[in-house]
Amino acid sequence: MPKTRSAALELLRAVTAGPESFGPGFGRRTPYESDPADWPVLGTDCVWQQQALPGDVLGSLSRYGRLPATGGKGEVHTAATVTLHRTAQQAGWEIAETLEEALRCPDQQLRDTERITQLDSAGSGYDTNDNLSADDVVMELGNYFNPALAGGALYYAWYQARLGPVTIAVAVEGGKGYTRNDLMTVAAQAVADMETKVRNALGVQK
Repeated sequence: MPKTRSAALELLRAVTAGPESFGPGFGRRTPYESDPADWPVLGTDCVWQQQALPGDVLGSLSRYGRLPATGGKGEVHTAATVTLHRTAQQAGWEIAETLEEALRCPDQQLRDTERITQLDSAGSGYDTNDNLSADDVVMELGNYFNPALAGGALYYAWYQARLGPVTIAVAVEGGKGYTRNDLMTVAAQAVADMETKVRNALGVQK
């Protein structure tokens, strides 16, 4: 297990999903990677912002992708985030905060022109609700608004899993013509790929 932030960053770059983890046709967005010295925080005003890593977090990395509009369907956006905490307990608190955030802020501002509404979340510990792969799992579903992709509501899906001190999260947003199940399938595929990479990198078995 990495003990320093430089070692943590090496692990994060090895396991955080790129476009290939989401399926054929996906590519990179610009910017492609977040600043590993920061991580996303939901403010009391329900607006997301980047803040410096707290002391209990060794590293956090996000990668951003897109599936271009094709075949009469709109563009899809993806984000994959892996965070390494110093302890499994601290990672567990991140999962608990994710569940709390959807209750506190069912409507959230992602960026200046992007927002999600009517968020609904559910969490499952290991060996509950068919969760046999991670210590904890969280699913969030809602509506996504981005005028650059469509004039009305699109689907939003968030899938987060915890393996010990590591949390793995994927957001899939849009696009017009895709169903909620389509987005959930893409998210689950990317999370499963990252779970495998984390287990291989750390020698963890479940």
